[in-house]
Formats: sequence, structure tokens, C-alpha cells
Amino acid sequence: MIEEQLLDRTLMILEEQGAAKAYRYLLSNLHLLNDASSQVYNFLYCLAAVTDKKEAAINWMTEAIDVKKMWYRPEVFEDEDLDSIRDDERFKRLEATAYERYLSTKAEAAPLFTRKETKADKLMVVLHGNQQNNAISQYYWSDVATKHYQIEYFQSPTPDSYQLFRWEDDDESPKQLADAMKSIQKDTYQSIVFGGFSAGCNTLLRCLAETDTTCDQLILQSPWIPVIDRDLEKIIKALQQKNVKLLVSCGKDDADCYPQCLKFEKAAKRIGYHYEKRYFEALGHVYPDSFKDIIQAFLL
Repeated sequence: MIEEQLLDRTLMILEEQGAAKAYRYLLSNLHLLNDASSQVYNFLYCLAAVTDKKEAAINWMTEAIDVKKMWYRPEVFEDEDLDSIRDDERFKRLEATAYERYLSTKAEAAPLFTRKETKADKLMVVLHGNQQNNAISQYYWSDVATKHYQIEYFQSPTPDSYQLFRWEDDDESPKQLADAMKSIQKDTYQSIVFGGFSAGCNTLLRCLAETDTTCDQLILQSPWIPVIDRDLEKIIKALQQKNVKLLVSCGKDDADCYPQCLKFEKAAKRIGYHYEKRYFEALGHVYPDSFKDIIQAFLL
């Protein structure tokens, strides 16, 4: 997905060359997107505000919230990048409008599991990352498996921003996923695969460690897994005891997730849990180009 790559590159430029160059890069590449998401607008108004382009920042917020009817969770507006426009009455009005929409969406939110019936011999269940949804997961995962796999998607009930969702490290998502899986008879499929991207991986690990849910294979792509800071040994032993075949895939330039992968790897070696891993040079927090081939080679 072009947007994911564009935002990842923008973040890299921000870290290496500063906000001004990151803003110019994003602006010059907006034409590549068919339609900018709420996350893209968040990048635009934050980068504009932090580079003292106050009117541009307000204009981007206005376009997102007033024109396109988008909204954001309250924490988004606490970002210190927005301090330069925080006292502007237009900012306050836009923030209040977004908050009303957030509360309305939150009140109606519920987990969304796409599976309705059995369509193949094997099942793959995929969880999105933060600031994503089932549609984004489908873009990357829909053709990774053979015809023997039925690929379904599980979406968080926690709203992040307009049409996007998130997983929290202390939420009820592991139980929600476990409850969804209980609706599937054990003999319905020959095997079950869980797959996740970023924070979706954290929910998958928590589900396997905290509930009696199990799977035959587990795929963690760019795993953001803060749960290992408190339950690492418990998680690894749960995977070991449930005989879960694991694949971890991550870019070495993924500043947040790659160190977590190495921490997991070190503990797994000590405990004696063996799994497959793929680490990629010059890759950030995105899917590798060879993702489909890697997954097909891993699947039973």
C-alpha cells in the first residue's frame, strides 16, 4: 500500500533530516494517493505546526475535520507538535468537533470478525496494526495463501481515528478474539493460522498466553509486542506447550520493533523454543516486498 510506504519514509526523513524536510517530502508525494486517510492528515498538520507553518496546520485540520468529516481520539491533540496552534480558537473548535465524533463512534464500536461460514480446509485469521483496519489487512494478506486457506479478519473495537482502529496493551481484545474463535468448532478446519501486523501481534501473543485459544501456526509481521516486557517467559512457554509453529518477520530499520524481536529471540533460545525468523536490511515498519512468498513458504 503506497500510503504505508509514504508515511514510513516520512518518519525516516523526520528522524534523519528533521521536520521541515519530512513535511516537504510528504507534500511533494501526496499526488500518489487516491485519497488521504486521517493518519496522513495527522502527519500533515503536525509537521506543519512544528515547522511554524501555523496557517497551513489549521488548514489541514480544517480540511480533515470540517470538509472530510474525519475525527481523532483525544490523545492525538495532546501531541506537543501542536503546541504552536493550541491556543488558536479554530484549533479548539476543531478539537471539540473531533471529540464529539469520537465519543459517538466509541459508543457504537464492537469487534468485527469477518468469518461467517466454512469455505476451505484451513483457516487464517489476521489482525491489523494500530491506525489500521480490516481493509488494510486484506490489501496485504488476501492473496498470501493457497486455495486451501480461508482468510478472515478480526478488527479491534477500539477507535483510533476516522475509519481506523487500535489495540491497547491492557484491553479486552485477547478475550474478544478468544470468544470469536469459540464459535468455530474444533473439527471445522484441518489447521488454523493466526497472522498479525504491528500491535495486532501483541494481541495475538496475549490471546495465546492468557486464554485457552490455540493455533497451529503464528505469523508476526513487524511485531510491536510490549507485552514481552512483563510476560515474556509466560508467552514463550505458552507457544511451546501449544506446539505453535512461529514465524517472525521484521525490518532491521524498524527502530521500535526490531529490538523487541531480538529480546524475544534471546529468551526463546534460553527456554528452548525454536521458530523461524526473517530480518530485512533497510526495511522499516512496513511489509517486505517478498511478504507473499515468505508466507507461502512457511504455511503447512
